[in-house]
Amino acid sequence: MSLLEINGLEAGYDTGQVLFGVDMAIDRDEVVSLLGRNGAGKTTTMRSIVGTDVPTIRGGSITFDGHDLLEKRSYEIPKLGLSLVPEARRCFNELTVEENIRLAANHATDPLNRESVFEQFPELDDMRNRLARNMSGGEKQMLAIARSLVANPQMILLDEPCEGLAPYIVRRIESIITEISEERDVTFLLVEQNVAVAMAVADRHYILDEGHIVDEVSTERLKTDDELRQEYLGV
Repeated sequence: MSLLEINGLEAGYDTGQVLFGVDMAIDRDEVVSLLGRNGAGKTTTMRSIVGTDVPTIRGGSITFDGHDLLEKRSYEIPKLGLSLVPEARRCFNELTVEENIRLAANHATDPLNRESVFEQFPELDDMRNRLARNMSGGEKQMLAIARSLVANPQMILLDEPCEGLAPYIVRRIESIITEISEERDVTFLLVEQNVAVAMAVADRHYILDEGHIVDEVSTERLKTDDELRQEYLGV
């Protein structure tokens, strides 16, 4: 059984249906990306998994580590070892870096040692006493991932982690994802508009178009299939 399985997911909002029979399966220790144009349904898929900003689920199933997520409340899902780093990052701006990480650890069932997290993020170690509101976008993204990591999850969902970041920060985020995956055996599902980032870190890729999974491809095919990228990703 895969760590995360989505079968026949139908979901939407009052404005209409967004997802139509979405099927995905992600095994332990994989890094998988979900790609598609704006409005394809990527964020709705993430929200459906973790139960936040909840779309209406109209059919299908979502299981994580054998648990039926559609029967869980949103606050119960992190306790299963599934963590979301949302697009907006959502750090506590009036708390310091260390306070943000401590707060996340205090709410976790089996948190990591905070010092081990700072070892993973030496940039944050150098700014422990800085208020989050005084951090750059890239620094906040690292803090958001660190807050997720300290909860000791089995799997992290990343929604547009590199949006609006400078290229050198993007490279650092790529290395962080790879390091955490390899060193801590954390599974990742990544939504990312930057296809180059997805190809740099992910083992394979689902392509979502108008609420349908239209293909599942390897990184090699994604790199070489110009027609596929142009049709569904516009690159």
